[in-house]
Amino acid sequence: MNTAPVEPSRRSRREAREAQPDEVTRDRSSRRDASSPGASEDSPGPVTRPATSGAWWMPVSIAVAALVVAVAVGLLITVAFDGASGRSLGGVVASVIVGATGFAMLPRSRPVGFFRLRALDVLWAVVLGAILPFIGGVFAGGGGWPAFAALSPRWLLLGVIAPFVSLVMLTAFGGLIVAVVLRALAGVSSVWARVASVVAAAVAFAIIPLVFRGDVSGMPVALPVVLGVAVAAFFALAQRLWGPLLCALVFTTVWVGMSAAGYILA
Repeated sequence: MNTAPVEPSRRSRREAREAQPDEVTRDRSSRRDASSPGASEDSPGPVTRPATSGAWWMPVSIAVAALVVAVAVGLLITVAFDGASGRSLGGVVASVIVGATGFAMLPRSRPVGFFRLRALDVLWAVVLGAILPFIGGVFAGGGGWPAFAALSPRWLLLGVIAPFVSLVMLTAFGGLIVAVVLRALAGVSSVWARVASVVAAAVAFAIIPLVFRGDVSGMPVALPVVLGVAVAAFFALAQRLWGPLLCALVFTTVWVGMSAAGYILA
């Protein structure tokens, strides 16, 4: 009796090879169906975990708390140092508190590309920063050329350095407000989300200049308010940091230059 295994015929081997692609195709189809959104919970495949709904409450709460603490500390300084000097110091300290909060939290709350610098941002920053002091002067209603009351170490510190520090720090805080509001309204229409972020950031920017108005720099309160609206819109449209910061620097430089020129010409 012959016990050797029967060798498969050429035809059977060819049919087996032709059947393999069909099996592979069915296997791939089953895997694709298992990973589709309509697959059952027990089927294998990647699972997308939705973000927690309260994830944006933490940066919002910290930003509001920083603003409240900043105003309280600034008001205590105005009591310790009476007059225009106290208001200037109080405004600077309050701005530093909220600005430091903004710089500390922006790396976690920023949108993608927030720290990127583009040439168009520089152009808009220079143009806006140069014309906004004149636009703000119209709302201020002063009608005259600004001028320092004196050029002394006190004025150099509180009339020149203080506005630079305050406005740059407030700009960073405005950027944080725009970032957290856009994050909180991620499911809303992008247009309305940006409008809401501009309003919230402009209000947050204007609180400290309104509370500590009348500083020794002589800057009317309308100017920082107009700057706050401009940088908030800049943040919301571009969603980048360096353009609004450069706009605040150019704005303050133009104002200081105008005040120094007014003092010299007077």
